[in-house]
Amino acid sequence: MIKGIGIDICDINRFETAVKKNRKFLARVFSPGEIAYCRMKKNSVLHFAGRFAVKEAFIKSVSIDKTIALNEIEVANDRNGKPEIVLTPRIKAVLKLKKGKKLSVSISHTHNSAAAVCVIT
Repeated sequence: MIKGIGIDICDINRFETAVKKNRKFLARVFSPGEIAYCRMKKNSVLHFAGRFAVKEAFIKSVSIDKTIALNEIEVANDRNGKPEIVLTPRIKAVLKLKKGKKLSVSISHTHNSAAAVCVIT
């Protein structure tokens, strides 16, 4: 049974502008692991934007008004490359409030936008 669902889309040009204008933006939004992962990629902005979209989709899926910091929501890849949200104690507590047991995410992007969906079951 679906307990929550969220979706987000991010404009790549707008996101790139935010990254370039504010040096503290990445540290405020992303974990050190996410920053390292994205910086290894040829077009890091696409990967940062995709992960940002996952974070926003997660917040929408749990219906909380940003009471959790974006950099507390860490997106990693499993051994097969599938994106997932790291289940830290804080994330587990939020899931428990929603009576959810499983969290599924998906990311997609083009040169112009990144989108993500998050489903809690």
